[in-house]
Amino acid sequence: MKLAPFGVLHDEYKKDNLTDNLYKPMKVWPDGEAAFRALLDTWLQDITSNVWPAWESGAWVGSASANVETETKKELEIAVNLYYGRGKKEDILRVVPEIPPTPDGRTPDHKWHYKIEDALVLDRWFLYKKKGVTGEPSYDFRASQKVGSNYRVYDPTFDDIGQFENLFWGRMLDIQPPIWNIKQHFQRPRPWSAATALSVEDFRWVVAGEPFSTHTGMHPSLLSGHCIQGILGGCNVFDSLLKNGIRIDDQRKRAMQKYMVDWGDRRVFAGVHYMTDNIASWTLARRLIPYLFRSNAKEVEEFAVQSIVRHSRVFADIVDKFDQSSPARVMLLSDFPESNVIS
Repeated sequence: MKLAPFGVLHDEYKKDNLTDNLYKPMKVWPDGEAAFRALLDTWLQDITSNVWPAWESGAWVGSASANVETETKKELEIAVNLYYGRGKKEDILRVVPEIPPTPDGRTPDHKWHYKIEDALVLDRWFLYKKKGVTGEPSYDFRASQKVGSNYRVYDPTFDDIGQFENLFWGRMLDIQPPIWNIKQHFQRPRPWSAATALSVEDFRWVVAGEPFSTHTGMHPSLLSGHCIQGILGGCNVFDSLLKNGIRIDDQRKRAMQKYMVDWGDRRVFAGVHYMTDNIASWTLARRLIPYLFRSNAKEVEEFAVQSIVRHSRVFADIVDKFDQSSPARVMLLSDFPESNVIS
């Protein structure tokens, strides 16, 4: 097999992110370690059978290894054709999402959001404020300060963006699965490595920004942390609003759903994740949501499913462009049968 494992995780990532056990439940898991182990084991086996093999004792393990190079090359060719501007097509990062303009009248493209979601955008006000620079910080700086700050572009009527930031990210470390252990388990190389090994022409990837770009591919690819965190973060907000009896009209609901899936989609658009990394993230999120949001389980699960099936460009492209017999596509539609009835 041409595709080598990603490699050793940097010590700083190990120190801050790895748990002592792949099967250690998240802090708010309600049903004990045995139930979490059973759920995660089933999902891991589904991934190694349909999407990507695990790296164990110096070898790729799982039935997905049989066709992984063929399937990976097909997938990367699809991504190049759809997203990276091959031929006369526009690079999708330059496309503006179907959302309102910013308060200063701009219509930021996906690349702007991609950078905002991954890096602090500095400006003169920030750099020289101690030297007496007056005026307000730039919109880009304000939108990049905290996780969820750029939601103000999706929903300008959300009065308290600080509340959204807190609701979106506040419980994340308590509810997210062991993302880094999962990455270590699969050891999937980033798409640019596979594109080189498999001779995929015209592949490109984009660094989110300098000097504080911390998540642009410096660890294994599967699963996509941004993708699963986007889904769980949106569910956090939706669940909290429901608990507090706050009405969510259709316009706000759509904005939240679009925002939470764009998080993961943009990582694919930028070439730092595979489309199938999103399959891994979506399917695990769906299996976890009924446990993590038990008080509003039905409503939150429906909200998340609609966000993925109705609003994710990557989901739609997998359904439309992957071979119907593709194991990864079959797994996705098995977990999301609603795609046949939701348009």
